Amino acid sequence: MTFSLQDYKDKLSKELYGVTVTEAHEKGVCLQCNLPALPRCYSAAGRKEYRISGLCEYCFDALTGEED
Repeated sequence: MTFSLQDYKDKLSKELYGVTVTEAHEKGVCLQCNLPALPRCYSAAGRKEYRISGLCEYCFDALTGEED
């Protein structure tokens, strides 16, 4: 059985947050805070990160120790 990167991301996010990246994208919410994600992305890099990880920029920055 072959898994795609998206399959891996969905499996991992389901285990960590109870929702897959795909489901978060469909709802337009952040995996971690469950708030509308794109309004919480204040830069182009943050919007790109949401498309990759499903985390809004605030949650991603808090998780990685990034500062505003």
